[in-house]
Amino acid sequence: MPERERRSIPEWAKQERASDLAWIGENLRLFWPVAQRGYQDSGRGAIVVDTTSRPTGNGHPFAYVPRAGIENLNDQDALRMVHAYDPTWEFVTMLFKPQARVSTYRVGLPTQNQGTGTR
Repeated sequence: MPERERRSIPEWAKQERASDLAWIGENLRLFWPVAQRGYQDSGRGAIVVDTTSRPTGNGHPFAYVPRAGIENLNDQDALRMVHAYDPTWEFVTMLFKPQARVSTYRVGLPTQNQGTGTR
């Protein structure tokens, strides 16, 4: 059995992940164009969101960070996702959180997926 399947995920982490993904979904209309433009201009990278600052009328600050910037963060999970995503219908987002925590997600757009539905 792979290590990932053996690990028990605490309930708080499951709830936080569901909340994060819902929030990312609500902001796809902002993130997707930034991810596309960032990839065109700088190559692979991730959208980095500072959730530790209080949102203004414009929400939490975020920016597209190219792969070199992600490498400098020394986050192997994020770097793995940045190397693997398909920029035609996916992007990577990193949510910087209180207490120096970071949650990273590889997000796909179902309407962009031209595959067999197995992604």
